[in-house]
Amino acid sequence: AADSLGDGRRQGSTRSVVWPRVWLGVFASAVVVSGVVLLAGLSSQGSRVELQGDGQKVVAVPEKLLKQMSNELAMDSKTIKALNQHVSTLDSAVARWKSGKSRGRAPTTKMPAETDEERFLEARAAKSAENEKAIAMAHAKQVLAEKQLDLLRDFPYWAANSGQSDAAKGHGQYGEWRVNRGPPYVAATTLFSGTGVNKGGSANLVRRIVGIKTSFRFHKWEGDSFLTDFDGPQFRYLYRNVHSQLIIPPLELSGGPLLGWNAIHRLYLYVNYGYNSLIVTGGPASALFINSNVINTDGGYDLEPKWIDGPYERQAAAAGTPFAACAATLPGPGTQVHGVAISSLPREAISYYETGDVSVVFEIPSGEGRVIFLGFDFTEPVIPWVHALIAATQFTEFGADKR
Repeated sequence: AADSLGDGRRQGSTRSVVWPRVWLGVFASAVVVSGVVLLAGLSSQGSRVELQGDGQKVVAVPEKLLKQMSNELAMDSKTIKALNQHVSTLDSAVARWKSGKSRGRAPTTKMPAETDEERFLEARAAKSAENEKAIAMAHAKQVLAEKQLDLLRDFPYWAANSGQSDAAKGHGQYGEWRVNRGPPYVAATTLFSGTGVNKGGSANLVRRIVGIKTSFRFHKWEGDSFLTDFDGPQFRYLYRNVHSQLIIPPLELSGGPLLGWNAIHRLYLYVNYGYNSLIVTGGPASALFINSNVINTDGGYDLEPKWIDGPYERQAAAAGTPFAACAATLPGPGTQVHGVAISSLPREAISYYETGDVSVVFEIPSGEGRVIFLGFDFTEPVIPWVHALIAATQFTEFGADKR
């Protein structure tokens, strides 16, 4: 038997066996068939079994070994059956995937987890995504809190931008009125900074002349000293102010705002009650602003913009007013000065500087207040015109003394 088995090994070693790639089910079936054939060739002979081997030699196999081989073969059969079922499941999954791909879309259903390990991995991945999102949100809140604390630490309370500082403290800020912040502190001098205003040009020069400051840290035009909208809530407080002035800088970018009826009415109340001054600077667009938005008891104004070469002489009517301390003549560099035709002024108007039939600085008294027009575009700081603007802001004090 040993010689026969040795011959079998030598013969097997001389063969070159090449296994082709076959399906797992075919391989399993071949193993089952081989086991059945092997059992058919076994015959029981007492305690030993003889195996017929091609008519050459007889091999005696112990019965105990035969039973062990039978048990192992049965276990292999169960394993092969389970593998066949798994292969069938994979084949059906591949078939569903191919059918979905052939229709131009991916399968709509997600493959369920086959084992507890897969379900555990899926649950752990979902929990990890939630944890990462929570960590990212916590980090963002921490960065925001650090920036707010840096702002409070780096600047004293009187130097930091009040809006940023108060927001960092967690309560409302001082400044321009808003619904969630409460009423403002109304300033004595307010500068219009809305439609048509060039904040980087002439309007910025006007702001510097009258002494209105921007925010400390970011240099923004915000707070009680700036009016961005006549229809907004801020002007509902401002029009009830007294002994103050509202300045309209040169309207370089457009013709300026066209106010609604409520805003026109509030502007009328501002000018006619409280000894306030509406100071309008600039050229033709500023004169048209008066025509479109300022009214009086007779209805309104119809000023006619007109240009004439300077210089412009101070008139006798300036005596006893802040303009009395200004220059005797105002220069007219290039086309930077525009006035209105004197014939288009209302009968109560007072012309302070004029040449020919054009007035470049005039006042229109209206109730307890006044409208003052300065026809310079303030693209450069011409000293006599700078003094004239400062004088115009002092009319409220003169008016209070007279009344």
